[in-house]
Amino acid sequence: MSQLGEMRKHAGGLYRKALRRGARPVEKLEAEAEHLHDIEQRGESGATPFIAIGGLILFLLPIFLVMLGLAFAAYYLAA
Repeated sequence: MSQLGEMRKHAGGLYRKALRRGARPVEKLEAEAEHLHDIEQRGESGATPFIAIGGLILFLLPIFLVMLGLAFAAYYLAA
């Protein structure tokens, strides 16, 4: 039973390392988003309006794409 426990521990460590390696780019993006949000909130940068507009676009773009997809689907189903 101890050998099975060691194998589980080793496999768990390998999976943990693989998942952490895959999560690093996401963590970097999250850190950059937080940094830009802090800059926007302080309003000290000349890029603040562009950061705000970019955030608004990134928020509205998926909504627009879903609505566009639904409209095309309705068009093709109706024809």
